[in-house]
Amino acid sequence: MDDHLSTEEVGWILDCSPGSVRGMIRDGAIEAVRLPAGFRIPKAEALRVARERIEAEADHKVTDRELERLVDELIATNRRRLAGG
Repeated sequence: MDDHLSTEEVGWILDCSPGSVRGMIRDGAIEAVRLPAGFRIPKAEALRVARERIEAEADHKVTDRELERLVDELIATNRRRLAGG
């Protein structure tokens, strides 16, 4: 996983639109860096929100390694899908 993720990638993780992610950033629920090309969310922040979502919905604790693997796989799958493969 890159050090920073796009709003689209975090949207994949949270199962919401990039616009919803931008709204969460503006509301202070997600920390991000604003760049000319848009917001970038630090990897650690993306993992934090992913952990909160998974543990709340599944009522299941996940290890750091398991969480990072799940997020990496989700992003890779969506990137391949967008690339047509």
